[in-house]
Amino acid sequence: MPPPISDDIHDFTLFEDRPSFEFAELLFEKMRSSSGDIDQLLRILSAKRVMKTDGQESSNGFFPSTDTMYQTIDNINFDAHWMHEEYEFHYRVIDQVLVNTAGNADFEGYIPFEEFPSENNRRFSNLMSAQFTWKQADKIAEDPATHGAMLVPLILGADKTTVSVATGHQEFHPVYASAGNLSNSMRRAHGEGVIPIAFLPIPKTVRQHSDSAAFRTFKKQLYHDALAYVLAPLRPWMTTSRVMCCPDGHYRRAIFELGPFIADYPEQVYVSGVVSKWCPKCRARPTDLENEGPPRFREHTECLMETFDTLTLWDVFGLDRNIVPFTYRFPCADIHELLSPDLLHQLIKGTFKDHLVEWVTQYIHLTAENEAEAKRIMDNIDQR
Repeated sequence: MPPPISDDIHDFTLFEDRPSFEFAELLFEKMRSSSGDIDQLLRILSAKRVMKTDGQESSNGFFPSTDTMYQTIDNINFDAHWMHEEYEFHYRVIDQVLVNTAGNADFEGYIPFEEFPSENNRRFSNLMSAQFTWKQADKIAEDPATHGAMLVPLILGADKTTVSVATGHQEFHPVYASAGNLSNSMRRAHGEGVIPIAFLPIPKTVRQHSDSAAFRTFKKQLYHDALAYVLAPLRPWMTTSRVMCCPDGHYRRAIFELGPFIADYPEQVYVSGVVSKWCPKCRARPTDLENEGPPRFREHTECLMETFDTLTLWDVFGLDRNIVPFTYRFPCADIHELLSPDLLHQLIKGTFKDHLVEWVTQYIHLTAENEAEAKRIMDNIDQR
């Protein structure tokens, strides 16, 4: 007959002691840990036993309590994770993109011009009729080394977007480019007038640090560094002309120039280095935006950076000292001058849909006799 079962609750036969039994029970039965995880834990425990702690050991050799462990984890400085990580992004060789666009026989090319339908009545029909391109063409003509070369301005646009996929939301930050010499109709056509040139990196961190000043600054400067890297091949050809084939089949000397940067307001804050709620184009205070202030320009911004401390720049002038716009790495490029409003988000969606349509909708619901009448009016508007 087998021996009777012992009633001794302290009998942990085959185990050295009760903690050894409970340790095995926790890992094997409750946590169902793999053999690899168990081996790693045993190595950690062995290393802890041989380390000297100068008599300051916690009650269990590691942490006095779970709360202490959680607090220690929460206090970890995550800077090393996102500041030292390598970021990969995809881009096209921008100078070759412009050469291919300029050589496309389907495109109609333009040079800077002034259009006057009648006396003292100037019309601006596209970028090449703007004051900006006329001024840049004058600079090219004044330089003996570039005199006679044609101006090829680069139109840029960027807008971070979120797309829904089967696994959740994914963020992308595309950058689009177009040669400013194209007509508006060519640029709107479904061709290669506007093409994506890069998908900018989007750094991530835990929610606790995602809104910290250090992480926001890092994201913005990474944004500018990536843009500067993508556009770097154009830098030599901003002061020295490059021979390229034009849509009419003739070869001409060309000077590349950074042109308008189309972006909605959040993107404008990113790209200009101003503080949120400040205007990136002028120096009007956030509380006085209905009145246009003195214009911002690169030389003035540089002077402010050299003169005032960080707090004064932020509070008085709406500038973030920690952000160096990508345009500083290119000759004669002024981001404050180049910024152009995003018609879709700022005018059509922002002004019309988000403000006017919402205001009219609220007005109808407030003035209608009842909710049913308000819905009838809205249905009638939708039909029209």
